[in-house]
Amino acid sequence: MNTSSLQEKRQRALEFLILLLLGTSDKRVSMLHFEKELFLIWNFHPDIKEFISFISHYRGPYSKEIDEVIKNPFYLVDCWEYIPPHRHDTISGGFIELTREGRKKYKEVYHDSVKNPKMIPLLSAFKMVREMYDKLSSDELLLLIYDSYPEYRKKSNVYENIYKSRQKIADKLREKGFIDEERYENLTASS
Repeated sequence: MNTSSLQEKRQRALEFLILLLLGTSDKRVSMLHFEKELFLIWNFHPDIKEFISFISHYRGPYSKEIDEVIKNPFYLVDCWEYIPPHRHDTISGGFIELTREGRKKYKEVYHDSVKNPKMIPLLSAFKMVREMYDKLSSDELLLLIYDSYPEYRKKSNVYENIYKSRQKIADKLREKGFIDEERYENLTASS
């Protein structure tokens, strides 16, 4: 396969992965949440590693591919809308939501995907991750990411503030029942 057809295949696959993850919830999602949720899935699902890469960036794990495809889809044009962040919003990265056309396309693609036994664990992971992590604030999500993947703190411009607020953030995570006592102790301990 030549380089351009490989790039096209990767682009198309990534757009469909984005559609499938977006479609698991009717709510719009912040770019930060979406990217971190895809990062968590990427860490545990080897089949998608060939389509995406992540680097340490200003707000933790960052994927140039995701950013570009969200803002400029090629195959699934008009399936989602990217809403830029408000002027004073320095953390969300903006928001993404499916359009009516996207919801229709999602149902089509989902129906076809469940016929493939290899896709069922991935679809389940998408649903679980969105249901779980969409409930968290940006700070809560990033604290968990930075704690679990410390290599992504390196270039972060928000890590210091999150680290300073870790007690308060961990309290909220514990109140929500998101972490147990052991994880709470780990998150609030001084490094």
